[in-house]
Amino acid sequence: MTELSILSLGIIGFCAFLIGFSKTSVGGLGIVVVPLIAIAVPGPESTGLLLPILVVADFAAVLFYHRACDWSVIFRIFPTTAIGVVAGYLVMDILPRQIFGQVLGGIIIVMLLIGWIIEKKPISPFGNRFFTWFVGICAGISTMVANAAGPLLGIYLLQQGLPKHNFVGTRSVFFLMLNVFKMPFSANLGLITFTSLKLNIATIPLILIGAIVGTKLLKIINIHVFKWIIRGAATISAIKLLSS
Repeated sequence: MTELSILSLGIIGFCAFLIGFSKTSVGGLGIVVVPLIAIAVPGPESTGLLLPILVVADFAAVLFYHRACDWSVIFRIFPTTAIGVVAGYLVMDILPRQIFGQVLGGIIIVMLLIGWIIEKKPISPFGNRFFTWFVGICAGISTMVANAAGPLLGIYLLQQGLPKHNFVGTRSVFFLMLNVFKMPFSANLGLITFTSLKLNIATIPLILIGAIVGTKLLKIINIHVFKWIIRGAATISAIKLLSS
């Protein structure tokens, strides 16, 4: 990883706060953070830098909400997502660095569109097997390539009819398991290094502050308005990556 500018470091710190906030509140900010990190740190290294930040934030969220986890939902979707992670690892190994930004922007746009389509056509509380496999594999690939599984998995969890705190608890445990599972694959690709880990350690206070703020605001956040703000910001950031 090359030496980062003050602006890039500021973006990374801001993203760390947003991730902590998102993981303990309504979620969804990951789709904004992914392109922002990629703007600050161009190339696949952005995914390696982001992953440990996600793990720390997931751990903080699990500490707050683990008792509200619905394990039956996790047992349904995690195995297929793990298969998708392996497929994504193989894609990352052959993906040309020169087009990574465009691919990342494209994935984010597709994830936003899929999330919007799924939201308009709800599934039954327990879903169907084909849909579970589709979401799991697509989310596994997108999370390995771009840390961008949030829209698909978030919408899937919403369709399970979980109350707000059960939704957050289930999502927290799931993403902790998923992101820890991804760590060896990212390290093997050379995306996680001692240099990137030192920067990750420096962001921990910002992650924890964001997590605490998220727990305080969960009860008063207007999810509908928040969701459209996220979609708008993510779309703008993705377009910037596509045009880079």
